[in-house]
Amino acid sequence: MIRLATYNILHGALKGLDAIAGALQAIDPDLVALQEVDRGVARSGGVDQAAWLASRLGFHHAFACACPWEGGEYGLAVLSRRPILATRILRLPSRAILSLADGAEPRILLAAEVEAPDGPLGLHVTHLGLHPTERVLQVEAIAGAVGGRPRTLLCGDLNEGHTEPAYGRLLAEGLVDCIGECAPLPLRTYPAHAPTIGIDHVLRSADLPPASRARTLETDASDHLPVAVDLG
Repeated sequence: MIRLATYNILHGALKGLDAIAGALQAIDPDLVALQEVDRGVARSGGVDQAAWLASRLGFHHAFACACPWEGGEYGLAVLSRRPILATRILRLPSRAILSLADGAEPRILLAAEVEAPDGPLGLHVTHLGLHPTERVLQVEAIAGAVGGRPRTLLCGDLNEGHTEPAYGRLLAEGLVDCIGECAPLPLRTYPAHAPTIGIDHVLRSADLPPASRARTLETDASDHLPVAVDLG
């Protein structure tokens, strides 16, 4: 059995990294996909948040920069109980939503190859844009990177529910909705204090074991609830 979690941590802005670490420890995952992560950013005290969380959990980690921010970097991260063998970053089409110096918030896909008992897994993490047209363009790029690949996982804050077009495009690639196969849809994750929508997702390639359990953890550590999924 592999337990994975996906969590938009809002760069620890609400309750600090101790609260984020506590939520992850309560889940006890093997793999973690993180969104809205800071490294060396002034607003979060210049901390390398992925490294800090990995040290606290005793995990390996990898960080991917989506854009520079306040003297540091802002992006995505992977935490893994087992070694991370390789990583790469795919830049996604991003249309102006959040105003930055270059006009738009860049969106990326972090692809990590991680060691697992039955052979390496491809863990892909993303945080899609806020506009539906933008998300469809981003998912087209992601589909080209993950579609048809064996032993593949895709996790993240997709900023849309399971019935919307971009999400449907991922299912058309043969990816399986891990939440949908073992829990009522939607599994509401946002806003954390009174969740009404399910926009945080875990998908798998069809050759991986089906999900046996999917749940959220009630916590006010971020504005999203973390999602935990057991495979096998």
